[in-house]
Amino acid sequence: MPAAARLALVAAVLATAGPARPASAGATPRDGRAEASEAGRGRRWASARAIASYLEAHRRLRAGDAQGAVDALQLAVAYDAASPELRVSLAGALLELERLDAAEVEARAAVELARGAGRTASEAHVVLARLAVARDRLEEATLALRQAIRVEAALAAGGGRVDPTPWRLLSDLYLDAGDAEAAARTLEDLAERAPGDASAGFRELGRTLLDREQAGPAERHLRRAAELEPGELESLRLLAAAHDALGRPAEARDDRLEILRREPDDAATLAALGRLAAQEGELERAREWFERYARATGDGIEPQLRIAFEWLDAGHPGEALAAARDGIRESGPDGRLRFAEGLALRELRRFGEAAAALEAVAPSAGASWVPARAALADALSHAGRHAEAERALAAPLRAFPGEVRLLLARAAVLARAGRRADEIALLRAAAAEKARGGEAARADVADLTAALAHALVGAGRPQEAVTVLRAALADSPREEALLYALGATYHRAGQPDAAVAQMQALLALHPDHAEALNFIGYAFAERGARLDEAERLLRRALELRPRSGHVLDSLGWVLFRRGEYARAAELLEQADALAGPDAVILEHLGDAYGALARTADAARAYRRALGTDPDDDDEGKADAVRRAGIERKLRELAATARSPSTP
Repeated sequence: MPAAARLALVAAVLATAGPARPASAGATPRDGRAEASEAGRGRRWASARAIASYLEAHRRLRAGDAQGAVDALQLAVAYDAASPELRVSLAGALLELERLDAAEVEARAAVELARGAGRTASEAHVVLARLAVARDRLEEATLALRQAIRVEAALAAGGGRVDPTPWRLLSDLYLDAGDAEAAARTLEDLAERAPGDASAGFRELGRTLLDREQAGPAERHLRRAAELEPGELESLRLLAAAHDALGRPAEARDDRLEILRREPDDAATLAALGRLAAQEGELERAREWFERYARATGDGIEPQLRIAFEWLDAGHPGEALAAARDGIRESGPDGRLRFAEGLALRELRRFGEAAAALEAVAPSAGASWVPARAALADALSHAGRHAEAERALAAPLRAFPGEVRLLLARAAVLARAGRRADEIALLRAAAAEKARGGEAARADVADLTAALAHALVGAGRPQEAVTVLRAALADSPREEALLYALGATYHRAGQPDAAVAQMQALLALHPDHAEALNFIGYAFAERGARLDEAERLLRRALELRPRSGHVLDSLGWVLFRRGEYARAAELLEQADALAGPDAVILEHLGDAYGALARTADAARAYRRALGTDPDDDDEGKADAVRRAGIERKLRELAATARSPSTP
């Protein structure tokens, strides 16, 4: 088990099994003594001195004096060595100080004194489980928790209320070991005795799986949580997030409408419903939800800022621009709103206006400043103002010299300015500097090395790019960014078979790499070969990236190659709506319209394709070839329209 998971488990149990309840809970003093425990042993009484020492332990614990708490509990045990409650409290306190051997002695004494029955015995077994986790003895921890569960089950059979801790912790152990189904079975066992507590367990199980991007299993467990506790809103919120991740917007909408039935002004839910409507192109409906969200949230910059970014994420920069400017009119030129305004203008390819908005974002804008300067440099360089773009990055690079976003932005500016040698030198030096940071900088090294390989191919040095990537992979053989970059480098170097083989090698290590799935599926579609396999790969990619316009384009192209033109056109229309103006998608859409004899629609799609700029400035030659092909198709369409004999 990873150290972080071990600590999380220890912390979770510590909250329930430390010195948290007196040896004689609920007892009343009688002649200097109080009732402590029966637990099947006959009535016995705890010493007043033991109780006083126990209370002193609590006082010291609240003051943050863990060692003082242990000292007081040891004194309490000295006054009443036969109390299992005092023993288990002392065991928990010793464990907190990582005195594992001493803690084990006290916990086993508590089990013996409690004769293996009752709540104290359960708590002692839980402490023993914590000790086993701390020593990385997971089988031993599992057995101890099962013993605690048996004790709790016996208490429940006698009409008592169970403590869900052993079930929850055993479920966590299984989950950390990668066995989510065993975790769920454990919680189902708890559900028979305490449905509400089991609901919380299923909810946290679902949350963890969502964080791990396992939306399918997460959805199943979150649905179970909602069944066990129908009125609990957090389960519905997480269930909606799972449906979002699975690309099931209708179910996500139903989840959120159910939340609104209970909490009509829940701001986060209103914003999410606006986002769903925007993603589905229901712009008027989206505006209504966002207006309700703004009213529920109240005045201020935050509502308009979130609305602007929701529109941007949904691919509607015009609406985002309107929202940002509404916010600026109402609240003044806040830097964050100018940032949103600039991003929207950049998406609309109004680079001059975007630069003016982004220039207004000052360092006082906080976390927005660095990405705003990177976006400013991008807008200026797209507008051909390369020297200004470099100057825009100077101040943030002085403040954050190792910030990878800024380094990559500067490299892109140099590439657009035609300074390929400077770009390569910058990326090579930055990657070498980051490599000295060791494991902590591994992801940054991968990103910079991938960019370096891209620059080398653009400079006509593909073999050197391959050498650079292979050297980096020797140090990080499973790094996804490097594996993908190598496949892309083979593709750009004109080695399609090597590119596909490399992407297949990436999938062997990382089966859910959506970009690699899309790459192979599209490559097969371009060849018109292995179309069934291509569709399978692309549908898996679509499960992982349900709102990817490029994956939808690839799948639409597979259907086109099969001759399923109507279905292809439908998917390609969705791809166009999601990805925005993209020359490749628009050319495919024009081809599909042409195959359906929708000549006017095909011509419009081709003209839109000619009006786009290439996303990658290094792809000028490929773009020129594509544009020539599209112009030829337009001429053929015009000739067809003039020919009366055309069927």
